[in-house]
Amino acid sequence: MLKSLLSGEECARCKICCTFDDEDIWETPIIYNELAESVKSSVGGELIDKGEYKLFSLSKKPEEELYYCTALDRQKGCRLDAESKPFDCKIWPFRVMRLEGFNGYVITLSPVCPIVKTRPLDSIMATLDKIKDEIFAEAEAHPFMVKDYIDGYPILATRSLVARY
Repeated sequence: MLKSLLSGEECARCKICCTFDDEDIWETPIIYNELAESVKSSVGGELIDKGEYKLFSLSKKPEEELYYCTALDRQKGCRLDAESKPFDCKIWPFRVMRLEGFNGYVITLSPVCPIVKTRPLDSIMATLDKIKDEIFAEAEAHPFMVKDYIDGYPILATRSLVARY
């Protein structure tokens, strides 16, 4: 989905989106129930059932400061194929968020992706222009995947929700 912006090789070397500290554990990818069995058979590990979706059960060793995604192979990158990858992962470093007081969704850019920081803004926006309708459609279809807005995430696109009567 983001090949024009980030190569698989760059992402596999970096892996920052697959590691979490205590403050960004909220970014753990949401796994849609319909993908849960495929994900579990691909990577093993436990999934936490949240009703409408599942999460990887992440743990860290006492001597480590970071939690690692269950799907991460620390040498090769993600072990999930494109069809099994959580939507959060497919759109990284973009995030779809809920902005307080705004009846709709915003697409933001994660400020921690070191690779995307090296890309010109017009290149980032060109990539987003190609996929933003799909991101917003996914948010409307699966509103539980939308995270609350976090200060410091630049807002790149907005979409108002139309009241349905």
